[in-house]
Amino acid sequence: MSHASMVISACAFNRSIATHILYIVPEIMCSLSGILSVAIIVYSFFLYGFRLLFHYNAKILMILLTIFILIFSLDIVYVCTRQIYLAFSYENDCDLVFETASCSIFRRIALTCFVGVTTTQFCQMFERLIATVAKEKYEFQTQWLGGLLVFFSILSAILAIEWTLWNEDPLEPMTHCLVYSTSASIGERMYIVFLGILVVDIFILAVFLALYQNNKRKILSSGLNKKYQQHENLVVLRALFPMVLLNTVFVSAYILIAMVVRAFRDSLSLTNYKFIAINTFIFPYVSLLLSMTILVTTRNEFQRRQLRELNQNGKGVSQTYFNLYQRQWSVISERK
Repeated sequence: MSHASMVISACAFNRSIATHILYIVPEIMCSLSGILSVAIIVYSFFLYGFRLLFHYNAKILMILLTIFILIFSLDIVYVCTRQIYLAFSYENDCDLVFETASCSIFRRIALTCFVGVTTTQFCQMFERLIATVAKEKYEFQTQWLGGLLVFFSILSAILAIEWTLWNEDPLEPMTHCLVYSTSASIGERMYIVFLGILVVDIFILAVFLALYQNNKRKILSSGLNKKYQQHENLVVLRALFPMVLLNTVFVSAYILIAMVVRAFRDSLSLTNYKFIAINTFIFPYVSLLLSMTILVTTRNEFQRRQLRELNQNGKGVSQTYFNLYQRQWSVISERK
């Protein structure tokens, strides 16, 4: 068979995949999920902003997590919407086959943001660990830590994906711009990264639970600063825990399923393998759940902020011990 005939045959096969209902429906779902994620994040920002009562370090890490999810969702919307458009408007079979060189940037962005969610949650865990260990000194003596953690999160996500993609074949044909499992050049490295994410996510969840239990313990004899910081640790941990749990559960489930499917790849036809891969691609749904959790978190924190301002103005019916101290702390923060 001549090279031209092989190309035509490959294009015809990929067209049969890309235009199949089992391929198009997940694309539509991914696109809708990405659109909803973007809409929820934008709605959350304009309605509540990032007016969180978190410590500066916790706040900027929360913002970074939101940015990763937003960029990932925008990338997903573009890639999946274009895929759907081409499936219904292609003029020849080869219109549905992409060279890696034309897709690399979109795959790189999506994977970097995906890893970035885990690296940011690792930094959130580390930040709360420091806040728990150094309760009395943390509030005003660690402002530099947030910037350092943001830098670490971004850099580690970029380096992990650059290591994964450094030897990608620019001429390798792709049916989908986000494909990696069927790639001969990067498939193995991507699954090594996935295994690392799985281990890190489980570790983050375990440490979060340990920190929460530690901060729940009552301190009978300690300074007011330490008790206040312990109270704030609980507030931040309660806000962050749903996002950590969601990411760990769904991402771990996806990675385990992907590894099992890959292990049985040789016993599956390429057609069935591609259909299974696209239908188990749940990253966009994870970003949707995380964006919804961010909306709930920012709304609750906005209400907490309003309640605190109400108490500071003397309009509250009653004030607890911590509300009184928060008012004093607020004045100190403004002077700082």
